[in-house]
Amino acid sequence: MNVRLVVSPILVLLLSHYAPGQQMSPGVDQAGPPTRVTANTADALKQNLMRRISVAEAAVRQAEAAHESNVVLSRTYVELGLWCQNAAQFGRSEAVLEHAVSLLRHPLESGADLATAISQLASVHLMMGKLRESEREEEEALRLRQDIGDPLQIARSRDDLAILYLAKQKYEKARDLARQAEDEFAKNGRAEVLDRITARVTLAEALCNLKDFPAAISLLKAAIDEAKAMLRPDDFPVGLSNFLLGYAYWKSGNMSAAEMYMERGTAQMNLQLGWGHPAYLRALSLYAESLRENKQVEAANVVERRIRQAEAVVDVHSLQTAQGMFGIDGLR
Repeated sequence: MNVRLVVSPILVLLLSHYAPGQQMSPGVDQAGPPTRVTANTADALKQNLMRRISVAEAAVRQAEAAHESNVVLSRTYVELGLWCQNAAQFGRSEAVLEHAVSLLRHPLESGADLATAISQLASVHLMMGKLRESEREEEEALRLRQDIGDPLQIARSRDDLAILYLAKQKYEKARDLARQAEDEFAKNGRAEVLDRITARVTLAEALCNLKDFPAAISLLKAAIDEAKAMLRPDDFPVGLSNFLLGYAYWKSGNMSAAEMYMERGTAQMNLQLGWGHPAYLRALSLYAESLRENKQVEAANVVERRIRQAEAVVDVHSLQTAQGMFGIDGLR
């Protein structure tokens, strides 16, 4: 199982900003009309996630009944934890991933598997605003991977730490770690497309916060080009990269480009997360803020209605498990 593809780590880039005190075909190159997710469609997306969770639960029960090794059991728990994370069930994901880690600690079963489980737990803690726990866990995962000596896994840990430092507003650290990760992903033949996209987006966010907008925009365009070439047009990394490019244009003062890309990005994200995922609502709120800043009040009202519609489909607040999810925003 490639755990990095079960739940896209790129999702953390939006949710990390809620931390307390922080915050296959190329497709068409023109922004189309906004895609709406109806209540029925949103319910179908949510139900699909629930089915995935049920399958993962069955896999855990089967592994336990077969008295599988702790390594095998831990992998099934990690997959369950990741699907719970996908469904924004952060508290349950935390509990499941903590159990996955405990299975490997006493005695130490597999350093590589332990590093993976710890890193996934750290990403959930970041989403929940538990920054101290997340940093401690990411640093432990990095040490384990350095002991093993796998350059690809070390680069993944560095990128994960860079995302954490974005939430902590330590932008120079985030920039430096993301650059190291990007360099390794560019030359490592085992790196996935998602590795490269995530590192570029992470680095671009750090550069945006350091006011280096031209470099951020260039990186985001490269991420979009690779995402469009290698992924499906409605895959989440495509939408998030478009949205963040719009964000970079907004902060650099190019409001026309900002509106085009933020609308395109939120429309694409809508296809995956329009059932009420907090990352989608966060993107919409930033889009509305940019429109209001540009004196487009009616357009902002339309976007805010989309937020209310998404919230009406699913009681998104019931999905939250920690008040830290709604702290000061990191993207401003």
